[in-house]
Amino acid sequence: MTTQRIKWLDTLKGLGIFFVFLGHTALTNERVDHYIFSFHVPLFFFISGMFCKYADTSGSFRKFLLKGLRTRIVPYFSFGLLMYCVWLFPILLRKYGIYQGSHAIPESLYYKPVLGMLYGIGDSRWLPHNSMLWFLACLFVTEVIFFVMNSIIKSKHMVLAALALFSIIGYIDSIYSPVRLPFSIDVAFTAVVFYGLGYLLKDYLLTSGFDVRIAFICLVFGLGIGFINDRVDMNYKAYGNPLLFYMSSLMSIYAYISFAKRLPNVRLISYVGQSSLVFFLLQDAGFLIVNIITYLMFRTSPNSLAPNIGYACSYVLLSILVLFPVAYIINNKLPIITGRSRGRSYRVERGH
Repeated sequence: MTTQRIKWLDTLKGLGIFFVFLGHTALTNERVDHYIFSFHVPLFFFISGMFCKYADTSGSFRKFLLKGLRTRIVPYFSFGLLMYCVWLFPILLRKYGIYQGSHAIPESLYYKPVLGMLYGIGDSRWLPHNSMLWFLACLFVTEVIFFVMNSIIKSKHMVLAALALFSIIGYIDSIYSPVRLPFSIDVAFTAVVFYGLGYLLKDYLLTSGFDVRIAFICLVFGLGIGFINDRVDMNYKAYGNPLLFYMSSLMSIYAYISFAKRLPNVRLISYVGQSSLVFFLLQDAGFLIVNIITYLMFRTSPNSLAPNIGYACSYVLLSILVLFPVAYIINNKLPIITGRSRGRSYRVERGH
């Protein structure tokens, strides 16, 4: 068994962060938004599965759970409380008349966001300060489900069968269950499919070459099938046609993996990939900073512009760039809130 840093995975995560930001800005037009949502969250569950390292826990559920609490739950609450303060500060200024805003002041400023972090679903009514937290809560549950499954089932073929069963359970739940389960357990039924496939396919993906024809075919079919399907939003258990959902997601994931392997190692993109957790959870802070800068310079809000892919890409790039100093400080001075030690880098285990 060997471990090594895989540079193209940093590139892939950096691209994934760009798509996440792009999908969440009001400047993105409807068709681009439709396509991005067809694969961007499945991509991160898939990548997380590739980074799964059971050797770190020696098969012990207790060690695995403690590791999950450190790497998932600690940043979940750390970034949740951090963004709560960022979210609450301007609202309090408006509430006490220090400055005027255009939006209504939300009710339940204090207790509902805190309860929302305990609930762990990405509904803006429960996590108005940082709806992105749902992913980390769901990822923790997903990892627990897959650990238990992988501990009980030793055959890869049976694991695949179990993943197929979970895909059915997740879809049935999305159709017939109006109740949202804590920590997005219901979404984890679907997320574990991508996580498990990432784990099972990692050795193949790490050693396979790049075929430009296959990559472009997967990109075109992923795009086309994504448009045929209804709009996907895993956070709200919206999958459309399940067969089309999995086909478009997996084809797009494979295409971007292939492209990431061929792209040059750009340090800025790699840094975003290495710090993907920080950028992912501070997305709203990046948008807020750019909005403030834009308003101070031009007395207008970027979100008042009509949807335009050029504006959207520029807005996203600026939002990512303004977070670089924040990510640097967190990674070098406060790594404990990300759940890892200073100077520690993510590596992919091979040969397991």
